[in-house]
Amino acid sequence: MKALHITEQNRYEIIDIHLPEPEDDQVTVQIEIVSTCPRWDIHMMGGKDMFHADRRPDYPLLPGFPGHEAAGTVVAAGTNVRSLKVGDRVAALEHIGGNGAYAQYLNYREQELIKLPDGIEWKQAVSFELLKCVLIGLLQFGDITGKSMLVSGLGPAGMLAVQAAKLLGASNVTAVEINRDRIELVNRLGIGTAKHPDELGEERFDLGYDCVGASASVQRLLEQVDSHLMIFGVLKGEVRYGQHLWLKGTILESYKYRRFGEEDKALLIDLVLNKGLNTECLQTHHVPFYRYDEAIELLKRQEAIKVYAYPKTDFVDSLTEDEHAS
Repeated sequence: MKALHITEQNRYEIIDIHLPEPEDDQVTVQIEIVSTCPRWDIHMMGGKDMFHADRRPDYPLLPGFPGHEAAGTVVAAGTNVRSLKVGDRVAALEHIGGNGAYAQYLNYREQELIKLPDGIEWKQAVSFELLKCVLIGLLQFGDITGKSMLVSGLGPAGMLAVQAAKLLGASNVTAVEINRDRIELVNRLGIGTAKHPDELGEERFDLGYDCVGASASVQRLLEQVDSHLMIFGVLKGEVRYGQHLWLKGTILESYKYRRFGEEDKALLIDLVLNKGLNTECLQTHHVPFYRYDEAIELLKRQEAIKVYAYPKTDFVDSLTEDEHAS
């Protein structure tokens, strides 16, 4: 099978590798669609560790890495697998260890996948791993019914958070973003209310959900949130928690990853299938793997929300030189 292989900073190649048989608790998935995770892709290609910018990734990366947002069809199952069978449509919720998902096939443990109902399309499902993470963070607040929320950042996570918070019962959800193109996109799609920081004025919110991670973003939220602030983005820099926040009892909390159980999976499916949460809007650009450097540039310039590819066909340029010239 074919896979993308990042060999060095800003260097990659398409390789052929052997996929081992699935272990007893694994299934083999033929991947139909994959999507970028912008910060992971930019960092891994750019020579920076995702969590420690002063470190370099250990090149060459594993084949298919850092791909992890994927959806596809089960084509083989280990003897101990009970919840999935050959032919099931699935999306990845995580993948611990081994190669990445920028490949034509990948083995998963069955708990790392979510089974898809017929009503959910591939482009809706491909970034369910991100939606899972966003939901874990939102559920840390507890019951948000009737509460107002300010979401910082309109990257992929923020675009999901503004929708999910409203569907979970928040009374007023506003997103703040400095990129005016992203503001216009979200308002045009009708998936939330988006504003530039200069437009917020003295507006106050019960809750804050930071999807940026930059200390300046968190600090701005702290000054407009009265009750509870969650940092979903990977924090960079120092945040000042002043006495006035302590006196109000404002909670500043980091994202806490946890197991995503069956009730959580049912909630995720319901939000997308029945409640209208728009996940497909994240997939703004299609770029094949042999032009992966173009995908990175689209993400760096913030022209793309996410870039997707189809592993069945997107590893090889099917056009001849004459066809390209025409």
